[in-house]
Amino acid sequence: MIFLSLMLACPKQVEPAVDMTPAVPTVDRSKPGPLEGGNFTLPAIETGTLSNGMKVVVVENHELPVVQVRAVFNTGSWTDPAKHEGLAGVSMDMLNEGAGDRDGKQISADLKALASSVNSYANSDMATVRADSLKKNLEPTLDIWADVLLEPTFPKGEWERIQNQNLLDLEAARKDPDSIAWIVTDRLIYGDAYEGRTTTAASLKAIDTKDMKAWYQTHLVPSNGTLLVGGDITLAEIQPLLEERLGSVAPGNAIEMPEIETIQPTETIVYLVDKPGAAQSMVKAVRFVPARDQPEYWDLMVGNSAWGGMFMARLNMNLREDKGYTYGARSSIYNNQAGALWVASSSVQSEVTAPAMAELFAELADVQGERPMTVEEIEYAKSNRVLGYPGSFETVDYLVGSRSTVWRYGLPDNWEELYIPSVQGVTPEKAQSTFVEQVASQPLVVTVVGDLASIKAPIAELGYTVIVLDVDGNVVEDN
Repeated sequence: MIFLSLMLACPKQVEPAVDMTPAVPTVDRSKPGPLEGGNFTLPAIETGTLSNGMKVVVVENHELPVVQVRAVFNTGSWTDPAKHEGLAGVSMDMLNEGAGDRDGKQISADLKALASSVNSYANSDMATVRADSLKKNLEPTLDIWADVLLEPTFPKGEWERIQNQNLLDLEAARKDPDSIAWIVTDRLIYGDAYEGRTTTAASLKAIDTKDMKAWYQTHLVPSNGTLLVGGDITLAEIQPLLEERLGSVAPGNAIEMPEIETIQPTETIVYLVDKPGAAQSMVKAVRFVPARDQPEYWDLMVGNSAWGGMFMARLNMNLREDKGYTYGARSSIYNNQAGALWVASSSVQSEVTAPAMAELFAELADVQGERPMTVEEIEYAKSNRVLGYPGSFETVDYLVGSRSTVWRYGLPDNWEELYIPSVQGVTPEKAQSTFVEQVASQPLVVTVVGDLASIKAPIAELGYTVIVLDVDGNVVEDN
């Protein structure tokens, strides 16, 4: 504004011509250089045992006056009886809908007054009853938590409400491309066991509160679980509180998980599921890879990060940045009791489904041929994996959750401290060769959920076997 005023005040003054065209910024898509990652030391861990033999693990973090307590059990949806799929999940959901002399509304009101929370839930491999509390309110919070854990009432009226909500959620899931893709993929790689079994409307309707009580009494017993505590607390402080509430509970019988059989692909097959009129297609490519207890795991983790596990990885740079087919494409390694599963996935525009798949296959071919991963790519991937790792443990939730994983999957007790040196110890040569050996050169199970009228013919031209399935994974037609 000052410059403009001077120009108006001196109209005869001649100024050099100024190019007012805004400069077009140059976008540098090269990866920044790797940064040094520091070492990580897990906070002090103390262990104790209640009178009934239940183990107590305490991880201290005194930065905030909060405490988290988890009772974690070796159970989950893998225990669901045939035709009652979903039983473990809904049984855990029902625990805080009524316990002791409180109904669900009273539990909620009492916890709100304490600024605390109590939650219960299950996944495939474990069930958890969790309490979060300010330290000053820990004892009354533990009273409610213990009631939920030990004295659930499974009120029939609440089950009718939750059952109806779950049925609506199931109906919505059967319309969601990502949910459909997971249901079908799990069926293809696990068969009719473990995660290959899914909750259905029929299985939900077959469950009643008697089934829940029987499941609860069998599975949520001290011999089948452990107590994990984190935050502003010590073992000396928490163990008497836990002993008072849980120490006299009968140990019960521990439950052993049966061997899980998985189905590894022997050829790359594309499975199509029709979603008529869909504007986008969900694409997932999977295969089993070495799990966390195998020496190749760390090499594979780093190689995958460089190929598809982060924003700057090859897969996302191709499909999103170069081609504009998607908002994002990633590959990850998922771990569960069955082992480790490599997954590459993306939601792409319907009309470019086949070209996007062709690019995915091309990236897998290139990395084992003309474009092996460079030293710079691997080093950047390593720094990306380790730099944020220590910061994750600043929250009590992540701290206790990590200990839960270590316990459930039988990982080394110093697992968290092994992470950074294990990643840093990966060489570019091993990351490249392991990714090629375990993923890039191997057959894949590929699931595509989309509008078959527009995507089937172009996908068939890619040259792979194509099989059409319904939303439950049953064969509709094959070639």
